[in-house]
Order: sequence, then structure tokens, then C-alpha cells
Amino acid sequence: MTTEMNAARAPERDVRAEMVELLQGAWRARAVHVAAELGIPDLLVDGPRTVADLAARTKTHAPTLGRLLRTLTSFGVFERLADGNTYAQSALSAVLCTNPGCAEATDALFQAAPWHWAAWGELLFTVQTGTASFDRANGSGFWELTRTNPDAQRRFNSAMSSVSEEESDAIAHAYDFSGVRELVDVAGGKGSLLRAVLRANPDIRGKLLDRPSVLSLAADLLSGQGVDDRYELVPGDFFQSVPPGADVYLIKRALHDWEADDIVRILVTIRRAMRPDSRLLVIESTLEDDAKQEWLFRDLLLLVLCGGQERAEREYRELMSRAGLRVTRSIPIGDGPLRVIEAVRE
Repeated sequence: MTTEMNAARAPERDVRAEMVELLQGAWRARAVHVAAELGIPDLLVDGPRTVADLAARTKTHAPTLGRLLRTLTSFGVFERLADGNTYAQSALSAVLCTNPGCAEATDALFQAAPWHWAAWGELLFTVQTGTASFDRANGSGFWELTRTNPDAQRRFNSAMSSVSEEESDAIAHAYDFSGVRELVDVAGGKGSLLRAVLRANPDIRGKLLDRPSVLSLAADLLSGQGVDDRYELVPGDFFQSVPPGADVYLIKRALHDWEADDIVRILVTIRRAMRPDSRLLVIESTLEDDAKQEWLFRDLLLLVLCGGQERAEREYRELMSRAGLRVTRSIPIGDGPLRVIEAVRE
């Protein structure tokens, strides 16, 4: 009986091996970053290539590139062919192709930036102080860098746009915009959400408020999309003012970048612009007690980069109440943590 019971027991965990895998996780991620930065996934789209060919095309040291690729194949990124010197695309590496791009591909290039990697290297400082480590690691703040450094701006905007592209259509169809004539997208970025809403609702006119450097990107995205006569790009600062008198105000994935008091300031600015019957849609991922690992790490990422954080829905409700807003309903978007939290003026 005892022998049968022992045989039926699950194998004992090898916790030391598990810990080795966890400790090497940063190395694995960095190896993926480098492969993405070199464009290896794109080079393998048309078929396998030798290490020598890949090294010539990427201007890298062939023996070292071969060692990197061999290591990456050990956990499923690329396939190593029988000759030991030729590599092919795998299902995992195909995700990193930039043409067509996807959120994971642009995220890999965002993470590959030296300033991103350096910020995570100072995570201990963040845990000790509760403040962003980005400034300490890079000598300037995240928003300053993405405003003044073209490469940083490109990486950040591409990563954010890929995520937004996937979500925008879902939001435009999940929320009922019937009867809306004018809306303002506050901190609307490149304009993918505004474009989706205008396409789905041909009677709506929209305004997009953001920094001047971002508005040029929005102009490129919105032009020629069938909405040319129905939008206006407004340079501005959501701490100062937003266009007044719209039926609906949107703010998507912008509040989580800021501390609580700053969020209240932003919300008060929007409330001041609202009519008594206007609606505000706060669109954020909520971090609840059952949050998955991916979103817990994204919460840490916000803290490391800019001192922000993901919040539970109840926390957004409390902040909105502090700003003189009353939540009327909350609408889930898909099966993830993204929600549309609708509010009106108190």
C-alpha cells in the first residue's frame, strides 16, 4: 500500500533547477532583445540562412552570432538545422517580425534600448525609494528622453501604437457612442483610438489633444483614413486645459503614468472642460487581486520608467471622486484587464 502511494505521488520539485531558470531569465530576455535589434527574425522570413550570411547582413562577429543563435534555439527562438550552421524561423521568432509588426515585436525593440535595460538595472533603488529608477540610470527623466531623443521617441511611440491598434477597434465597438456629436481624445497619441471611433461613428467629430511632437505622428496616421474632415489636432497640456464643451472625453492609458495627486489634477482639468451632461471615459487596465504575472510586471515597469502604477478599479473610482466625478458604469474590453470606466460631473 505504501509503495503504491509513493509511486502515485507527484515528482518532487527541483527547486534549485527552477531557481537557476529564474535567475537566467534576464539573460534569455536580453538575448531575444539583441536578436530583435539585429533584425534576425525578418532576415529569416524567406527561408533559412547560414550564420555567415546573417553575420554579413547584420555586421556582427560570425562566431559570436552563432553562439547567440544556438543559445536562443535552446528555448525555442529559431531552429538550428542539421548542419549546425544554418538557422530557420520558429513559431516564436516569427512573432518578432516587424513586417507586419505586432505588439510583441515593437515591445522587444522598446526593451532592447540601452536606457530601458539600464533602468531595470536600478530596480533596487526603486524598491528602496519608491521612485523611478530611470532618472538615476540615465541622467534624465523618461518623458524628457522620449521628447528630445528621436530614437527613444520612435521606440516608445511604436510600442504604444502597436498595443493601441489592437485595442482601439474593440473599444470603439464596446462602448455605445450613439447621440455623440463631438468628442475629445485627451493625450490621444498617434490617434488610433480616435480613428477607430470616427470610422465606427460617421456622425461624430473629434479633437485630439497631445504634445506638438506627437501631433505630427497623429496627422500621418489619420490622413487619408476617410475621416479627414472630422477631426482637429490640438496642441496642449492636460495639466493646463483641454478643449471645452464636448459630449464625450476619452483618456486612454495615460493616467497610469502619474502619481495619485497628479491624476486628480488631470481629471479636474477635464472636469472643468465638461458640460453638465458630458461624459468622461477613463480607459485603463485595472490591477485586481487575481492579476496575472504579465500585468504585475507591467505595473513594475511603470514604476521603474516614470513612477507610475497600474491600479484597481476601486482606486480609479476614488481618484475620480476626488476630482468631482461620479462613476456611472464600467465596461470590460475583451477578456483582459482593460476597462472603460464612464463618469459624469458630480
